[in-house]
Amino acid sequence: MLSALVNYLGANDAGPGFYQLAKELRLLPMSASADDKFGFWAQQVKRLHERHESGPAVA
Repeated sequence: MLSALVNYLGANDAGPGFYQLAKELRLLPMSASADDKFGFWAQQVKRLHERHESGPAVA
């Protein structure tokens, strides 16, 4: 989820809308704990960096 790169104001992770969307997309269980949410967010950020680190952007 590309929106993983947007940090919630005053926090070091995504905001509640990110987690709600992840639940609606069935990427995160509805009963996800705070640790589950943080782990999911961290995984999404890592995957985005891995995907886009291979070279410069093409115009």
